[in-house]
Amino acid sequence: MAEWSRRRVLLAGLAITGAASGVSEFLRRRSFHDEQADLTDQLLNSPDVVNRAVTNAIEGDKEATAEVERILAGLNLQAPNLPYDRSISKTLIQASRLATEQYLTGKFNLSFDGSIRGLPTYSDRFSGYTQVASIKGPETVNAEQRIDLDQRSGRDPLLAGSHRLSRLITGFAGRTGPAMVIRWSFPVYWGFVLSGPSHHLLVLRGTQRGYEWFQTLRANQVVAREVPELEFAGSIHDGFASIYARLSRPVIDAARHLDPTKPLFVSGHSLGSPLASLAALDIAQKIPSFRDNLRLYTYAGPRLGNPAFAEAFSRLVPNSYRIVNQADLVPTLPPTRTRDIIYVHLGEPWGFTSASGDIGPNHFISAYRLAVDQEREQPLASPTLVPQ
Repeated sequence: MAEWSRRRVLLAGLAITGAASGVSEFLRRRSFHDEQADLTDQLLNSPDVVNRAVTNAIEGDKEATAEVERILAGLNLQAPNLPYDRSISKTLIQASRLATEQYLTGKFNLSFDGSIRGLPTYSDRFSGYTQVASIKGPETVNAEQRIDLDQRSGRDPLLAGSHRLSRLITGFAGRTGPAMVIRWSFPVYWGFVLSGPSHHLLVLRGTQRGYEWFQTLRANQVVAREVPELEFAGSIHDGFASIYARLSRPVIDAARHLDPTKPLFVSGHSLGSPLASLAALDIAQKIPSFRDNLRLYTYAGPRLGNPAFAEAFSRLVPNSYRIVNQADLVPTLPPTRTRDIIYVHLGEPWGFTSASGDIGPNHFISAYRLAVDQEREQPLASPTLVPQ
């Protein structure tokens, strides 16, 4: 009985202590919020403080805008020596759609050989061309897979008879118990090369996967020593560089089989825009005989590199044109300046406005194709381009 009384006293003491602590914390927080409310009220009722805050915000916006204007005004990009070709632009934007269809068909039809003939939007516009190559490159996927390993051999009995899947698996990123993260890489279509009587086309597809969109949004840059497959001045977007590095060999192999005395039009939409730009640069450097006959047309493209890169690029591939929907968000990415990282656009700008009220439709190939087919794109002011 005495023991029970002692326990009751102890529990009562703990309860009182806890209650006191809770009340103390409540009073402390209430005092803090009261002080914060009083301070906020004093600040908002002080015209000097409010005016200063508004002025600082406005001046900050002005300074940021002025900084972007200074960056653009300081550019020295070489202007094209050839006029924008509306006829070839209509062909290239339709070809961008075919590149997307080529990729999707190859993903779901394992017997697909990459031929664009027979794809849904193939038309007589391409009947005069011969497809001389398909650009294939790896697509890497990570997935967590639960597999039961044979304790003696370390092999999964379910995969033992699946030689194709076994070939796809290139490594294991980690393991915890029976769960294993599998990374596999398999070739997919990134575009194609066509050759016609008077010129060639090299078209690379746009963004199709979430990972590729994530690469578009990232703003980090790399320099040439970090990308052994490429040579370039300045610095460029690390995500675009890493993707193109895996495509450089098939692009160059295909270009080496083309007649360099004919113009080669290189093009892409969305992600295909920076990839096409890097392909044009790659060809200009590794196949110098093509340099004077390169033509770059990009659609809905994000920014690719810094001013030093853009200026050097414009001297290697001066006949470059970028077509943008001015209601499209993607061409505004990455921002011109983020911390100490600077991005600028490449090429002579041509634009139109097609505002659907949503991000996706403003960016889709269909919006660009309709505008280009109707010849609604017009040259945009660009004080950064200087004649040769």
